[in-house]
Amino acid sequence: MAHSNKQFIINLVIASLISLALVSFSMAAYLFLIKNNWFMITIGFVIYALEAWGLYWLYWHTARVRHYQVATLKSRVNIAQLGTVIIAMLTMVVLIIVDLKLSAMLNIPETSNSRSLAWMLGEAPLPMIVSVVIFSPICEELIFRGIFFSYALTNQYNHRNYQMIAVVINSLIFASVHVDANWEPWIYYTLMGGILGTTYLLAKRDIRMNILVHMGTNLAVFALAAMS
Repeated sequence: MAHSNKQFIINLVIASLISLALVSFSMAAYLFLIKNNWFMITIGFVIYALEAWGLYWLYWHTARVRHYQVATLKSRVNIAQLGTVIIAMLTMVVLIIVDLKLSAMLNIPETSNSRSLAWMLGEAPLPMIVSVVIFSPICEELIFRGIFFSYALTNQYNHRNYQMIAVVINSLIFASVHVDANWEPWIYYTLMGGILGTTYLLAKRDIRMNILVHMGTNLAVFALAAMS
């Protein structure tokens, strides 16, 4: 048992490092999208598309090497999975509303990530909206949920206790790349990561469900921020 726990910790550390390394490279397309030039923007979208394809291949390859079955793009979606998506989306909307209200009430400053996104949206609104609502959720879910959990939770560690630990660690890593030192955004993004990690496991590791939830969440952020 001690050996199994030690190997699980090693898996978590490696999965965390892989996720952090991959997400650092995934931001390269932003450098092209903020240019007020459709040729450069097209290059940015091509980079994003190639990145998404490469991450999906790595996700599939990692799951196969780690002896774990994952849903394919053509797999049938069942009612339970759709229910999981709906519940996750509703929870996300509530979380976003609470975050907006709490930030306004406590006068909490924007995170550096939010300031950067706001600046990029000002520079290239349409490309950045497409990026944040479509490409970013695809790439982030493949990295943080698909690849992370495929590496960390093999069949040997597919026990509820291991799953809970993996979700917590995954949530903290997800938060670490989105926020700075302010406590409230840390809680917000950690909870968001927890919802997405739990969704992935409850939806039988169907990455499509997570991508839908993440896309809907980012779209809801835009909509609620515009109305506030």
